Amino acid sequence: PQRLPIPSQHPALSLGYALTRAHMMQDLGLLLLRIVAGVTLFAHGYPKLFGGPGKQPHPLLAKTMGPNYPGAVERSGPGFVTALEKMGVPNPEAAATASGLAELGGGVALAAGLFTRPAALAVTFNMGVATYKAHWKNGFYGQGGYEFSLLLGTVALSLFLTGPGRLSVDRLLSK
Repeated sequence: PQRLPIPSQHPALSLGYALTRAHMMQDLGLLLLRIVAGVTLFAHGYPKLFGGPGKQPHPLLAKTMGPNYPGAVERSGPGFVTALEKMGVPNPEAAATASGLAELGGGVALAAGLFTRPAALAVTFNMGVATYKAHWKNGFYGQGGYEFSLLLGTVALSLFLTGPGRLSVDRLLSK
């Protein structure tokens, strides 16, 4: 019988293979980064725009985001506006809407690779404000820490600097 190669010996997993196909690997990496960041941002923006007492997420979101998501949606919306008010954010209603749009709209745009650089810039700014105003006082790690907002902001800034890659709607529109 023919023996299958050990996975680490498979040509597709070798460093040489990766280096000869560096552009393909880079584009796949950017696609993966955009999709995961985009879905994460969407999930955090949705409650800010559509949440509030008695409100529930779309059934598909409730099913895919997990058992804690409906509670997050119910606590957000006006609750987010109140939190911004307590932090001293000027015009908290407009700031809450802008934050929700940056996350939900920016998340969709990043995942698709559509208007990537403007979307990434909006997300970077939003995460910078969130890091400074809401999370910095709690330290880097733990409940309310700034590691998550810093990570999302850094991912967005990186996508602003690199662009979306070739596996994107932006690329299709540029042809």
